[in-house]
Amino acid sequence: SGKSHPCDPFKRRWNARGSARRPLSCVAAETTTTLDLEAVEAGSSGGQPHYMTRWRHALLVLPTVRSWMSSAKTNDGLVTNLIRDGVVEQGGAVERALRRLDRKNFAGAVAPAFGRDGIDDRTAYADAPVPIGPRATISAPHMHGRCLELLAPPLLAKAQSKVLDVGSGSGYLTAAFALLGPGIEAYGVDRDAGLVALSVKNVAKDNLQKELGDRIKFERRDGWTGLPDHGPYDAIHVGAAAETIPDALLDQLARGGRMIIPVGGVNAAQALVQVDRDLSGTLSQKTLFG
Repeated sequence: SGKSHPCDPFKRRWNARGSARRPLSCVAAETTTTLDLEAVEAGSSGGQPHYMTRWRHALLVLPTVRSWMSSAKTNDGLVTNLIRDGVVEQGGAVERALRRLDRKNFAGAVAPAFGRDGIDDRTAYADAPVPIGPRATISAPHMHGRCLELLAPPLLAKAQSKVLDVGSGSGYLTAAFALLGPGIEAYGVDRDAGLVALSVKNVAKDNLQKELGDRIKFERRDGWTGLPDHGPYDAIHVGAAAETIPDALLDQLARGGRMIIPVGGVNAAQALVQVDRDLSGTLSQKTLFG
C-alpha cells in the first residue's frame, strides 16, 4: 500500500455506501467499518440500508463521530489548526481562501433535521464530513485543504486559469478554487439538481457571489463527461470515485494541468490519484495514497 496522508495519522470510520457516487471522505452512517488509512478512505461490504434510513441515522449519530485533529470552534480556528497540522501552508493562497469562506454557510445549508437555525458551531467546524443531503456530504476540512494545496500550483502558474470541480455538492470547494486568485474561473458540476441549486444559494451568502462575479458557475450534468464547452482546465478535482479515470476528463485537462481523482471499484479499495499533463501533452499519474 502507499504512504498514509501526512495529516491522517489515525484510523477512522467509513460508511460503505455501495455506490460509485460515494465521496472520498467518511460519513456517519448505519453500516461502518474501521479501516487503516493506508487502505485509503474507502470501503466496501455488507447490506446497504435504504438511503433514507441511513440519512436519518447519520443525523442522529453525527455529533458522536470521531473527528480529525484540526477541529475548532470557529472558522478561523479551523484554518489555524489546518496550518498547525501541516495540511495548509501558512500565508499562502489556500489559507486566504479558506479564511474568506465560512464553512458553516455550506455545511449547514441543508438538513432541516438540524433545526431551523442550521447546525451548531461544533459540527460546522469539526474536521469531519457533514451530510448535506440523503446521498451527499461536504467533505472533511483536511481533505479540502489537501486537494486545494495540490491543485493550487497549476492554477496560480498562469494569469488566467480554469478549474473544474466534478461533484461540486455544496459549492464550498468550487468557491475556494475561485478565491485562490483573481484570474481563476471555477466551474462546478453535479448530477443532482437540488445540490446545484444549493451551491448557487450558498455562494450568494456573505457577498461571496458579488465578490466572485462570473468567475464561478454551476451546472447540472453527468460529471464523468466533464464540461467541454469551457475547457480545457488547468485543474480538475473529482469528488466521487471512478472505476477508471474517464477519458472525457483526461481530454479536458490542459497542458501543464493536474487532476486529483479517487479511483476504485464500487466494492473495492480506492486510491487517490494525481494525473499531470506536461507541456508536451504527455500524461503521467501517481498514487498519492491508497
